[in-house]
Amino acid sequence: MGRTSVLADEIGRQALRCIRCSACLNVCPVYERTGGRAYGSVYPGPIGAILTPMLRGIGTDEATDSLPYASSLCGACFEVCPVLIDIPEVLVHLREKVVDTHRWRPLGGVAMAMGGASWLLTDRRRLALLQKVAGFSGRVLGRQGRIGPMPAPLNRWTDARDAPAPPRESFRAWWARTDAGRGLQRAGDDEREQR
Repeated sequence: MGRTSVLADEIGRQALRCIRCSACLNVCPVYERTGGRAYGSVYPGPIGAILTPMLRGIGTDEATDSLPYASSLCGACFEVCPVLIDIPEVLVHLREKVVDTHRWRPLGGVAMAMGGASWLLTDRRRLALLQKVAGFSGRVLGRQGRIGPMPAPLNRWTDARDAPAPPRESFRAWWARTDAGRGLQRAGDDEREQR
C-alpha cells in the first residue's frame, strides 16, 4: 500500500493534507477516553483511524479494519481541523470499504461473535440464562467490581484495562423480585377501570 494508493482514493486523499497538529485528537470524545494510541495505530486519534487503514490496506487484519469504527462521527474533528479534512466523511467511506471487503469472506471472529450475540439476545429465555451466568461469573471473577486480566482472546481488552464486573442481579430479576412491576401493573389496571 502506501501514500500513492491513498492519493488514488478520491475521498480519502484529503487525509494526506494532515499537518499532525492533534486538534482532532484533543476534541474527539472517543479518543478523549481511550487515549490516542489505544488501538495500535502509529498515527494517533481520528486521523490515525483514517491513515492507518488506508496505508496498511483494508482487509489486512481485523484491528486495522476496526479503526474506522472507533468514532462517534460527531464532527468535532472536522470543525477544528485547520486544513479542513472532513474526517467523518472519510470514516464513513472507509466503513463502506470494510463492509465491501468482508462481504464475501467466510465468517471472521467479529462476525461470529455478532451472530452469537444476535442468537442470544433475540430470545427472552436465552437472555435470562445469559444474565444469570454473567452474574455468577461476576461474583467468581470480579474483585471490587472489576474483572482483571483474562485469557485469550479476551486478554486483548483486559491487558490494557479492567472490565467492569457484571451485576449480581439483572434488571429483570430485580423487577420480578420487588413490588415495582406489580405496582406499575396495578396503576395501569386502575387507569383502565377509570375509562
